[in-house]
Amino acid sequence: MIAVDVFSGAGGSSLGFALEGFKIAGGLEIDLKASLSYRFNLQAPVLVGDANRVSPGDFLDFLGLDSVDVMIACPPCQGFTRMRIYRLRKRGSEDPRNALAVRLLEYVGRIKPKVLVYENVPGVLEWSGGAYARALLNGLRREGYRVAYGILDAANYGAPQFRKRLILIASLDAEPFLPPPTHGDPRSAAVRARLLEPWRTVRDAIADLPPLNAGEVHPGDPLHAAPNHGPRALAVIRAIPKDGGSRGHLPPELQLPCHARVGGFRDVYGRMRWDAPAPTVTGGVYSPSKGRYVHPEQDRGITLREAARLQGFPDDYRFFGNRHEIAAQIGNAMPVPLARALARAVKELL
Repeated sequence: MIAVDVFSGAGGSSLGFALEGFKIAGGLEIDLKASLSYRFNLQAPVLVGDANRVSPGDFLDFLGLDSVDVMIACPPCQGFTRMRIYRLRKRGSEDPRNALAVRLLEYVGRIKPKVLVYENVPGVLEWSGGAYARALLNGLRREGYRVAYGILDAANYGAPQFRKRLILIASLDAEPFLPPPTHGDPRSAAVRARLLEPWRTVRDAIADLPPLNAGEVHPGDPLHAAPNHGPRALAVIRAIPKDGGSRGHLPPELQLPCHARVGGFRDVYGRMRWDAPAPTVTGGVYSPSKGRYVHPEQDRGITLREAARLQGFPDDYRFFGNRHEIAAQIGNAMPVPLARALARAVKELL
């Protein structure tokens, strides 16, 4: 079963398919450092280029393929996030990255994979009144594909992280379906009846890693490096209650002026909870100012190793680039357990 990965990133989706027995023929990726990570770990070629400029035929020629069984496509999601949609509505402009949702149809029409697996943020469904989603669905149907899509949460498929994503599976030869959940809320009847496994938690993913103080680096693992917080940020972090506390618990003298003016963003400078899945990992995961990215117990933001584990990457997966580049590769990836669940569904289709 041959799979190719368009917008391949560092390879989270391809790794999930490889672990389920697919042969990964290669990827297309605009970011050089992400392509190095993909090539090294997946042992597959990557064409470095912009999908808006690289033709589907050139991509196939680069890989030396005439046909493929599966095409994985996870276009950049930043243009479809709720915050981005809000900002662009106020400015009256669109994010050019969103055109990639339509460009994808040209790849499908030329490559004609037996199955397409598409992943993006749920905001795709509401962008421009749903115009992009309709264009994608109608275009796939014109190409002869039957389509199944919905919003799936990676936590329900074994990832130790809440991460809701739009998943679309399109098939030429069989009626597609979305994979059923394998995990659930431990308080639910399905888990109590052992029909589902309980959600994997932050504790499951990172509790065994050596403790670090702010600014420390583990000598045996350069990715297990704690952010070096300034004195004020460290004072804020120390004042946040362990195991799930948030900035709402801070005394007035430690409240940041910007937070006093804004009612939202309650998760910034929040601690993760040991016995729950983590919040959605993003490219800003190395900074507590970007979300609930403070360690549940230790007075520091989480490390890139911890972030990689929350995305399901094994410890021997190597990332290329500086801290910011690696954080983006980790945060932009499809969680590996979710990719494996999708790969199992695709195997049934094939």
